[in-house]
Amino acid sequence: MHKKFQDYILNEYKNSNCDIHSFFYEDKKYWLKKARATKSSFSHKFYYKLFNLELITPVEEKSAKEALNFECNKLEKFKSLSINVPNVIFKNEDFFVLDDSGKSINSFIRKKDAKQSIIDFYINESIDAISEIHNKKQYHGGAQARNLTFKNNKVYVIDLEDSFDDSIDLKTLQFRDFLLFLLSLTKIRAKVEINYIKIIDKYIENTKNYDFKNRLQKLASKFSFLIKLSKNKFIKKILGNDVILFFKLFDILYNLQETDK
Repeated sequence: MHKKFQDYILNEYKNSNCDIHSFFYEDKKYWLKKARATKSSFSHKFYYKLFNLELITPVEEKSAKEALNFECNKLEKFKSLSINVPNVIFKNEDFFVLDDSGKSINSFIRKKDAKQSIIDFYINESIDAISEIHNKKQYHGGAQARNLTFKNNKVYVIDLEDSFDDSIDLKTLQFRDFLLFLLSLTKIRAKVEINYIKIIDKYIENTKNYDFKNRLQKLASKFSFLIKLSKNKFIKKILGNDVILFFKLFDILYNLQETDK
């Protein structure tokens, strides 16, 4: 790397108050991400122990430096497996810089005026990308639509800093990935139909994880009472938006049982 470019990057780091931000150098776009620790909140851990729910499996606690090294190593590993990730351009103990990998999938599917065909296209592309990760015996760790990007007709995966205790098996982490992606679809604001059965079937066809549909339905049944409770107007006022979306997803999954019979 030329010293002029390296000096420019260091100056970007010093002058930025954001954990993640983009910048241009010689008409090319890059992203700078500062080292940041990973950990789950106390409430997150409490609810996980209470419900033993894969969706809220706590992340491994890592220092900022450990998280940075983990993510950069995972980016390189994914690249070696031909999984689409942005290139790591520069790295030190405080931050790293990536090539631009386009706009997030979220930016396409969460527009209020997004057309059905556009949403279907990006969902299908995302499922293929998640499936590829899983077929290569890997997991993402945060497979929401916001952590997938699209550029040059390819889906890229980003934000790979989360890791988990070694006692948690790969299939559970892959199931968590898929759940997180489904949950991110509940935030779509356009008046379109999200065919969850089709999405689930496409993922299963891609990965051969045939047990996932049954696992989804079992989880939804487990929360059937809370799903009904979450629809109460008074209760909805107390619950945060993320919790409401959580129960919205499980309401959808619960109703899949009826369509499968």
